[in-house]
Amino acid sequence: MKKEILEWVMAIAIAIILIVVIRTFFFVTYTVDGLSMDPTLQDGDRVVVNKFMDNFTDYEYPEVVVFDSDMGPAYVKRVIGTPGDEVEMRDQQVYVNGEPLEEDYVVHTGESYMDNFTLSDLGVEGDVIPEDHYLVLGDNRPVSRDGRDFGLIHEDSIVGEVQLRFWPLNEITVNF
Repeated sequence: MKKEILEWVMAIAIAIILIVVIRTFFFVTYTVDGLSMDPTLQDGDRVVVNKFMDNFTDYEYPEVVVFDSDMGPAYVKRVIGTPGDEVEMRDQQVYVNGEPLEEDYVVHTGESYMDNFTLSDLGVEGDVIPEDHYLVLGDNRPVSRDGRDFGLIHEDSIVGEVQLRFWPLNEITVNF
């Protein structure tokens, strides 16, 4: 009887250690809060974020990332501009290095605050995004609090890339 109890305790301890290691170094889950990524991600969706790859790769357009914010809980946004990019928005169209982005995921309602911006409007010195910084925007631009509000984010604040939506079950999606 003691041997069986000891085996159960060991199995539970190993499971807890594995969960802690996985959550600390590899993957973590987040709940989407708000409508800023609609229609890609809706309020209440549950996603898995890959923290492991953060150590080996740079983020690129159009990856969806989670990052920590000084303004409250973590945000989920899409990478639009990367280090070295020149970015601006004219007439609700984003241009990166002079080329318009194909953004079929963006909600266009004809209204948006701050329709036009340049990097200098976001507090960037110079014409390009500096090293270790990214411009992120929400897909639902009329309601999104994003880089237009708080400027560029530093790569150290990025938790990781969203790899999987697992809730609701009828909308499971891998890689956005």
